[in-house]
Amino acid sequence: MPLGEGVSGAKAMAQRMNADQYRYLGWDHMVGPANGCDKGEVDIDFNDSANGIISKVTFTFENGRVVRAQGWQRSFQTGSLPSPNVR
Repeated sequence: MPLGEGVSGAKAMAQRMNADQYRYLGWDHMVGPANGCDKGEVDIDFNDSANGIISKVTFTFENGRVVRAQGWQRSFQTGSLPSPNVR
């Protein structure tokens, strides 16, 4: 679903996601030095906890700026697991 370009597209995406939480994997898995001006991507999950919707978005950067954001939405469930030490 195209949401526009530039700042107006970013605002439309944020409003549609209605996120109250986010999650991304740390940079501790990368090999070698990173140059902030190189092209790169980061995947971020945005959760709308009230409605059980997750928006998984891949942001593409070039020269330190976001040049693209693309992703999808789907429902999610959360819950607790029993402690492995309980018998």
